[in-house]
Amino acid sequence: MSKSIVFFLAIIVAASLQAQVNIGLNAEADYPITPEDYGLNFEEIKIETPDKNDDNSNVMLFGWHLIPNDKTSKKAMVIAHNGQGNMSYALEYAGLFLGQGYHVFMFDYRGYGQSDPFKVSNKFYLYAQFATDLNAAVDYVKKYHATMTCSIFGYGIGGGLALGVGANSVKVFSVIADAPYVTLEKIEKTYKEMTGQKIFMPLAFDKSLVEPGNALPVKGDHLRGILLIAGADGDLIKAEDIASLADYKKKITTVYTVPGVNNDMNYESNKDEYYNRVKGFLDKLK
Repeated sequence: MSKSIVFFLAIIVAASLQAQVNIGLNAEADYPITPEDYGLNFEEIKIETPDKNDDNSNVMLFGWHLIPNDKTSKKAMVIAHNGQGNMSYALEYAGLFLGQGYHVFMFDYRGYGQSDPFKVSNKFYLYAQFATDLNAAVDYVKKYHATMTCSIFGYGIGGGLALGVGANSVKVFSVIADAPYVTLEKIEKTYKEMTGQKIFMPLAFDKSLVEPGNALPVKGDHLRGILLIAGADGDLIKAEDIASLADYKKKITTVYTVPGVNNDMNYESNKDEYYNRVKGFLDKLK
């Protein structure tokens, strides 16, 4: 093989690696698909957060309430997405719970979709305000659907937020977290080691709310169950990171390690097995 070909292939591999570890936020305003496209029964909702916009109005989040066939169901699942695109990209995940009779509440963080404007930079991994947004979504469910149990499913940054908010809020029944971070400092350090580049993090945030590694040791005793999902070959978030989180609440925590994949393929690699693991966990909580 010629040196030029080897050099060309090296560039492709390097570019591919860089794409895999590009973890900066990516906010999209437009929804490429909606529940209506799937023929689902749903309603649009507006969620008010406790903090303010520049004009002193409360921040408003846009969301969807997907309604199961059994409208009398008393189970609710809030979905916290990974900060890539908007909530429309999580619709397939929503189907996992809708099919099990859950009312599914999807929402966009500020700066995403039709939620109120907020500057989202792809230089950042996370904004602390997203925890406020997720907490507001939980409050919305318990305010307008008080008789429902409220669980959270989150993936990527949403997984870490789900654990942090879930541990802090007694309104949360259970948490499913796919590829959650442990602490933001650990993500920043690992990303630097992998890429030689910096990913920015929020400043002056409540670690016991935003970071599972600080929340779970001291909070979350009200939770009925936690399911942690991790790719066996995870790079940014490793299987041992997930194991460390599981140790904090051993009695109620189940770990599903997806064989042979990085975390971006946890669901795609075997959708049936993913569904069965999630269903098995939820069934035990009944």
